[in-house]
Amino acid sequence: MFFAKASIYKQIPCLIFIALVTSTCADYTKNTDIQIAQATPGVAENIVFPKNVGVIDVTAPEYGAIPNDGKDDTEAIQKALSRFPGQGRIIYLPNGVYDISNSLHWPSGERNRSNYKYTTLQGQSRDRVIIRLQDQSPLFQDSSKPRPVISTGFDPDLDPNSEDFKASLVAQRFANSVRNLTIKVGKNNPGAEGLNFVANNQGAVRSVKIISEDKKGTTGLALTHGELGPLLIEDVEIVGFDYGVRTNNGINGITMQNITVRDQNFAGILNNGQAMSLEGFNSINSVSAIINGFDPKKRLHLGGTLTLVNAKLIGRDRAQKLPAISSVGFIYARNVTSSGYKNILLNKTANKIVKGSSLDEYTSHPSTSQLASPSKSLQLPIKQFPKLKWDNPQKWVSVEKFGAIGDDDKDDTAAFQAAIDSGATTVVVPGGKGTFIIDGSLRLRGKLERFISTGAALKGKGEIVADKGSKSTLIIENFIVRYGSKLMWKNVANRTVVYRSILQLNLESNGTGDLFIDDATMQKLRFLNPAQNIWARQLNPEGDSETNVVNNGAKLWILGLKTEKGKIKIDTTNKGFTEVLGGLIYAAGRQDPKEPLFRIVNASAAFVGVADTYFDQDTYQIWVEETRGSKTKKLTRDKVLDRMAGNGRVLLLYTGFEKLPR
Repeated sequence: MFFAKASIYKQIPCLIFIALVTSTCADYTKNTDIQIAQATPGVAENIVFPKNVGVIDVTAPEYGAIPNDGKDDTEAIQKALSRFPGQGRIIYLPNGVYDISNSLHWPSGERNRSNYKYTTLQGQSRDRVIIRLQDQSPLFQDSSKPRPVISTGFDPDLDPNSEDFKASLVAQRFANSVRNLTIKVGKNNPGAEGLNFVANNQGAVRSVKIISEDKKGTTGLALTHGELGPLLIEDVEIVGFDYGVRTNNGINGITMQNITVRDQNFAGILNNGQAMSLEGFNSINSVSAIINGFDPKKRLHLGGTLTLVNAKLIGRDRAQKLPAISSVGFIYARNVTSSGYKNILLNKTANKIVKGSSLDEYTSHPSTSQLASPSKSLQLPIKQFPKLKWDNPQKWVSVEKFGAIGDDDKDDTAAFQAAIDSGATTVVVPGGKGTFIIDGSLRLRGKLERFISTGAALKGKGEIVADKGSKSTLIIENFIVRYGSKLMWKNVANRTVVYRSILQLNLESNGTGDLFIDDATMQKLRFLNPAQNIWARQLNPEGDSETNVVNNGAKLWILGLKTEKGKIKIDTTNKGFTEVLGGLIYAAGRQDPKEPLFRIVNASAAFVGVADTYFDQDTYQIWVEETRGSKTKKLTRDKVLDRMAGNGRVLLLYTGFEKLPR
């Protein structure tokens, strides 16, 4: 066997160790037990944008980042970030290693001090774009004062007692995202946080790795700054750190899917108060995989509400003396397996140990029903969100090519339609060009496969219709619809349609194909075809003039619901099925005491891990109104569990159905 000289020297300690104890020396940053779950295995990441569509490339001469040269790129990347505060721009990193010595942070903007918003940091591919903190960086040495490598919600150099810092805590950080890259915190940086992520209403971390090369650092993914959420964390792997994921505060909800954590020092996930919805979780650790509502430093937050579905928890070494999950809050767990731990769950609230290595379906508190129902949730099928290979950028078509002009106060419907009917599979609405107007009926049809904005805004009184087409899947993503606009989205397609990362997705669906809604806010959703299946995650309806979500006979699955303002939030009728897995009800504004939060009329529904919070005198007095035939029952607020945080309550498991769906 041949080894290069450098390679053999690196392996000498391992070879000696093997000889002594017949073991192996493993690089703990690599893993063969669990690979991170991907929504569509085999879809390679290679995200490249055309020129002149408003994407900001940090390697452009005006910014000057040079990957792979071993020199400090902090100033260049920060210059690109700071130039476009709150403008919806994508800051793009081509493949390569970018060395940094200080935090990268979103700009606050000049309009107000909480303007850390509407910014996306986008890599070309998760495994080949690496932002790496220099070893033993002086600013990242104090673990009692954690400092993020990347911060989306505040400037780490602000004085915590300043008015500017206090302003950064409010829930106004809309539409922030970090996508398709790896963050490495280097070695000997014990005070480092990999990513301190903040977004409100709409925003996501997608396809990201966060790695501590020597296990040092306080937190991989910190969800701790102020009023954060709702937000989505998808396809994320975290290696090392004291905590893989750490939360704080009781609002506004966190949705997570396909998450892997391993080799943490204190816990894989510490949920300190949030309403967390987590599906598809893998942990390989010698510490507890999840601590819900309990900090080892004895800080309690009893309002922590965890909805956990489909998890595999592997314990190693000292894990045999620990529970896989420790909870002092509220927990619903389904299809969870563990190995190598003393027991699978320690319920500190009830001082109860759950022995064994699996949880088929578990609730820390009793379930609730009003009419005869099973004591288990609906368990609707879970389908992964589709992904498509990205087109060659030379094949993209911009709506500008066909005459669309932002900010000219003229209707752009005809230009948009011409771009879509050109035969291109990807049509882009460029960022940085202002607001485009849709006053007519725009049909997404033909060969169109991806309709994407790179930061553009839309408004108008027209409609954008997902229509029939020759491609099996249509993805619509990254749009901002101006608040107050009457623009409607409609779906009449017989193919799979995905709406992703959209602010103001007011949608009416009569389609027959599968429908996916991902990281979106809206006033209303109408699912009108009983034959349709809908999967939604990080869903944020905030209407106050009419019922927000109407399910007229369809099958509707929601992972992570956050609501605001009044009116009925979900109305399920006509033999439909609705399952909500986790959520936060923020009862801001006036509520009609006669209107329920959820209504079920001759249909089936289950509500799991739904918490609420309010800070005025108005909130929902009726949580569930259920009708079967001539019988109607109302579950009032006083019958719902006390959350012990934010004046709130928790509906841990409500079942309102006669039998499971076929």
